[in-house]
Amino acid sequence: MLGIVCGLESEAVLARKIAHARVVCAAAQPLKARRLTQELVAQGVTRLMSFGIAGGLEPDLAVGSVVIGTHVYSEKGQWLCDEHWMQDLVEKFPEARIGGVWGSEFLVAQAHEKKKLYEQYHCRIVDMESQCMAQIASEAQLPISVLRVVCDTSVMNVPPFVMEAIAENGQIDFKRAIGSLFRKPSQIPALIHVGRGTRHALQVLETCSASIKTV
Repeated sequence: MLGIVCGLESEAVLARKIAHARVVCAAAQPLKARRLTQELVAQGVTRLMSFGIAGGLEPDLAVGSVVIGTHVYSEKGQWLCDEHWMQDLVEKFPEARIGGVWGSEFLVAQAHEKKKLYEQYHCRIVDMESQCMAQIASEAQLPISVLRVVCDTSVMNVPPFVMEAIAENGQIDFKRAIGSLFRKPSQIPALIHVGRGTRHALQVLETCSASIKTV
């Protein structure tokens, strides 16, 4: 049985289209991601996937780029993705890039932060769930994979309100979002760019979920 870990409900909706998969949504909260992954393990999943959108670290990765993880790095350790599973995904998505995934305990929002991470670790993308999934999977001796689509490039700044707007269920709390924008209207230009990138990334992710069908 496949277990899928997502950060946002919009990602989880697409992941649920994959047959025979159990899907959890961590609402961009690493502690919650670990707890929910442990619950998946307790439910008997035999493999785990990190699935969703991600920030780009590699300079030439465009919005909408599909990335298949080879390994997951974080400050807590590093974990290899299952090679046979990775090759299966590469066959399904030959246009995808393969490479390292940085798992962060907090939002990597600024371009200079992304640049520093890339120069130090050479990971192609960053998200907030992959390291949680990988850590729990390692403890349970389960194979892992990562499939993510870039929603913001290495030179794009992500406005702080993005994290403030994520509700406990992983959906966007528009009241909270409007309040944040009202307090800091300077975020609006960056929000427009990130919003467009997110919409495009989710469209690509939807195509990915339809292509996977079952893993």
